[in-house]
Amino acid sequence: MGYGVVINNLVIIFAMIGVGFVAGRAKVVGQNASADFTSFLMKVTLPCTIFSSMIREYDSNLIRDCLIIFVLGLLFFGGFMLINLRVAPLFRVGEKRRNVWVLAVSLCNIGFMGFPLIKAIFGDDGLFLASIMNLAYNMVAYSLGVKVICMGSGDEAGTNWKKILLTNNNYAVVLGLFFFITQLPLPSQVMTVVNYFGNITTPLSMFLIGLSLAGGKISEVFRDKDVITCTAMRLIIMPLVSIGILKILPLPEGSILMGVVTVIMAMPCPSVALMLSQQYGGDTDLAARSIFLSSLCCIATIPLMLLLI
Repeated sequence: MGYGVVINNLVIIFAMIGVGFVAGRAKVVGQNASADFTSFLMKVTLPCTIFSSMIREYDSNLIRDCLIIFVLGLLFFGGFMLINLRVAPLFRVGEKRRNVWVLAVSLCNIGFMGFPLIKAIFGDDGLFLASIMNLAYNMVAYSLGVKVICMGSGDEAGTNWKKILLTNNNYAVVLGLFFFITQLPLPSQVMTVVNYFGNITTPLSMFLIGLSLAGGKISEVFRDKDVITCTAMRLIIMPLVSIGILKILPLPEGSILMGVVTVIMAMPCPSVALMLSQQYGGDTDLAARSIFLSSLCCIATIPLMLLLI
């Protein structure tokens, strides 16, 4: 891996976060605009980015890597969640906060921040693979993740397969795989429009992360012990364990699987932890603070994790 290229891309990525942060502090863009921009990102530009990355010449090795990364996603996200249910008491996380803590540590911000960063570092091949791992992520988050968030509350929460499967990102993956496998040509005008919208994803997502950081109260975050342990686990322990596992697995030689999975597992705490907390009565303060602090600290930890692979 060319670390000069990686560091250069990370500098650009985090500079865009800085622009969002300054714009938020200076009130150039109000916090109220974040919800609409996020919806546009997740429902329009990100699916375009995913679809565009899959319109390419057929490569059987890429299909092989897709199967591998899908299985890795199920094992990593699901396995870490079950393990962290046992780990949380060791950090003396209170019972009322424990489920949210486990979710925030075990899952990560794979789509909103992970996709743009992976595309910047590994290109379309990396984004192709990350999109497949995101399918596994959604399956774990909205099935086992919901079960975890509801543990001890007395609420019965079934698996919402409609919510798992029927998303714009998943539609983009399915359509992209169809055109990738069949190699059917698409009109150049269609791909031009898709590419234009897809190119917005990285700057917009980084800008929104900076905007969200600008609205946080840092003093409260650093006084919350559970937020600090959650961030340390999410950004340091989980990536290190993942790298250790990946190094002993017989991954295909020359594959970018190691790098893509490492970046994904080094991502900050996920927004899904906050969404599920709001929906099922979890500790929303812990979720929001963990997302804020981990998004801030990952600027330093992600480059360090990439140096280990």
